[in-house]
Amino acid sequence: MDKSYREVCNIKIKRTVIVTLIAVASLSIYAADLIDRRADQSRTDYGARSKANKPASVEERLKGPAFPPTDETMFLSQVYPSDRPANPAAAPGTPITEQQLRAQVNQIAGQPGLKVMDDPAIQAKTQDPRLRAALATTVDSTAGGTADAIKSDIYSSVGFGRLATGDGVAAHVIADGTGHFKIIVNENYRHEDIRLLGILLGHEVLHQDARLSVREELIAHTFEILAYVRYVIKDPKLASQGTDLVRFLNTVAMGLLNSRRPDGLVHLLEGRDEAIWPGSNSSVAYLAQNFIEAGLGLDTPGNEALLYAMRQLTGNKEIKEANFDDDTLILLDENINSLLSPEDWIALAEALKLDTRL
Repeated sequence: MDKSYREVCNIKIKRTVIVTLIAVASLSIYAADLIDRRADQSRTDYGARSKANKPASVEERLKGPAFPPTDETMFLSQVYPSDRPANPAAAPGTPITEQQLRAQVNQIAGQPGLKVMDDPAIQAKTQDPRLRAALATTVDSTAGGTADAIKSDIYSSVGFGRLATGDGVAAHVIADGTGHFKIIVNENYRHEDIRLLGILLGHEVLHQDARLSVREELIAHTFEILAYVRYVIKDPKLASQGTDLVRFLNTVAMGLLNSRRPDGLVHLLEGRDEAIWPGSNSSVAYLAQNFIEAGLGLDTPGNEALLYAMRQLTGNKEIKEANFDDDTLILLDENINSLLSPEDWIALAEALKLDTRL
């Protein structure tokens, strides 16, 4: 691992190997074989925690301890062991039509979304109507630069396929041999909610060259999580779909929500010295912990998709440049609570069926 990581920092590994390494590093927070488990740490009986009957304010609840789950089956079984199988979304009995997809897009993103679906440049590079619909859902979010990134000269195609990195990765970007890149979404996720597919594409377009670092992946993952959180706040039923992708996103969203300082503010880079997945054997105390401990690596160049996301996040349209560096990471950390209010965080907790009582 150390040797491979040094090679990544020196930009000497082919992209497919880099993708494998980064996938391992990024999933180390929540994947089964890489979660930081302490052999001598027993599962805490959170059901025995004393709960006051009087209602607490939103701010008071956020200042309190990490919120434990009331339904552990909503999360990865690697974190909360469960007999409930986690499978990809099943194919519908009747194949979904493009007209039905357009109706979904219209409901989610309106005419701007339909315009993306009808864009000839998008159609030329994205043959699958589900992925075109997924792209269309990104227009009104921090991932609003996704469609423009796909239309650029950087990418040659977007499609479903089998990944060389295995089924543990949802999507990745690879060189196509012509000086461009293609985005491949794991075939297993073909029937997931188009909003979730849009989130995956919004992540992948942040990777626009062969230079990749753990820091870049951390920033991309954070935007992915924030996009999911905002969807779940609007539509809590999304968090209860039970697919392996949803359970993965639920687990990470819960981890971010519980990365709170004593003042109740959510942060990516610090917490309050308690496990963000209460009742599990994980001792991760803030969401970025394992990324940082792995070593964030060299800075990598930003792009228009990242710049768009940072402008949306901060509300500052005057930002001229954004790279995958400490400045962006710190700015991202500082603005999470500008994007989401205390009421939003509690709404997320309720959608994830977390116990927010003090």
